[in-house]
Amino acid sequence: MKKFLAASLIVGNLIFMPISHAEITSYTAKSEEIANKLESKDVLRLRAVDKAVKIASKQAFNALKSNSALNDDEIAAIIANTAEIEIIEYIQEKSSCNVAINFKIDDSEIKNWLKRDDREKFTLISQNLEINKLSETNERKIEDIRKRAVKISNSQEKKFFKSEFEYLNNEFLSNQKVAEGNKFVFRGRFDDAINLYTEAIKINEYNAAAYNFRGNLYGILAENQKNIPIAESNRRLALQDFDKALRLNSNYADAYSNRGLLYLNAKNFSAAIKDFDKAIQIQPNIAQNYLYRAQCYRQTDKNSALNDFNKAIELQNNNPNFYFNRGKFFDQDLKDFSKALEDYSRSIELETLEDALPMYFNSRGGVYRKLNLYNKAIDDYSRAISLLNEKKPLLAWIYRSRGECFKLLGDNSSSQADFKKFEELQRR
Repeated sequence: MKKFLAASLIVGNLIFMPISHAEITSYTAKSEEIANKLESKDVLRLRAVDKAVKIASKQAFNALKSNSALNDDEIAAIIANTAEIEIIEYIQEKSSCNVAINFKIDDSEIKNWLKRDDREKFTLISQNLEINKLSETNERKIEDIRKRAVKISNSQEKKFFKSEFEYLNNEFLSNQKVAEGNKFVFRGRFDDAINLYTEAIKINEYNAAAYNFRGNLYGILAENQKNIPIAESNRRLALQDFDKALRLNSNYADAYSNRGLLYLNAKNFSAAIKDFDKAIQIQPNIAQNYLYRAQCYRQTDKNSALNDFNKAIELQNNNPNFYFNRGKFFDQDLKDFSKALEDYSRSIELETLEDALPMYFNSRGGVYRKLNLYNKAIDDYSRAISLLNEKKPLLAWIYRSRGECFKLLGDNSSSQADFKKFEELQRR
């Protein structure tokens, strides 16, 4: 006899993200999941929904890919973290489930994605790739054991297979919690994400990704916390999670990278370099890790730093932030102002994130000023000012820098006006 279940029975393990924009595209998908009689029927429901979500995700991916300049990993991360899921049909028999879903994507999330900085994008892409890999591995395992469990000859075999199904189902449920946590990270709701990663660990204490992702959030909280005792507490929690992830998987490049970044932010450069070395050894084509290691080498080994900046750009030659960071290195460390100008100009040319441009123009203006090219410096400072609002601390100092250039050119009226604006902004 067929059993019709309301969607409310299974939505507890899904995240429904609110759609706040108008450009919404819907996709429908159906799936069937057939299980062994020893499997949990509740988990079977979730596996059926998960399979339908994957089918709909492929449809959405193909549609967005044809209309976007983003790369495949970026599009997949947007879809995985922003989809709204509606279950429109759910039929369960003894050992099978049939599901139909409506899958909605807000296309304008692509525009929102462009506003994120490199670190956010890198984290979200890495986490989505990781959870997809874990999900695919679990699917292969469950299909394999289902084939082997077709013919059970005795009670001992039944006990063994039941235990295996239970383990793989817990692994699946833990991964589902991690995926939900990733959606909260996408929305900037770190506390909620940490809670879900913790739930994932309670379900499966061997889930290295849950430890790594939770550790990354503790690290971000430590980095942005002004209260020193709280920051140190978060840093310790992050380190514990990274250490645990690496005990579970000693070949986990992302955990080495995240721990290296934790050390970098704590100015423990030697420890950071060791972790970035390991991450690069395991995955040599991740550009971000070369950038992080270059920042460490800036303190001790200028040649190695330059090599890493160059390697990052070689791997990702359209990234404005990479050029900007190498430009700062030429500017501040090597005093090679001509190369600094080239890199700052390239970063301005490539940048699509408007919030980053004032910093780029300000930095290039500073180099023009060092070269006594005051009119060009004033032009860049003026462009930076036009892009900033008065709440940004950087704005006051740009007025001061521009005022000094006006003074050196003998334009005392403009100079005094900028100095006055600087003092006004400083008092706010």
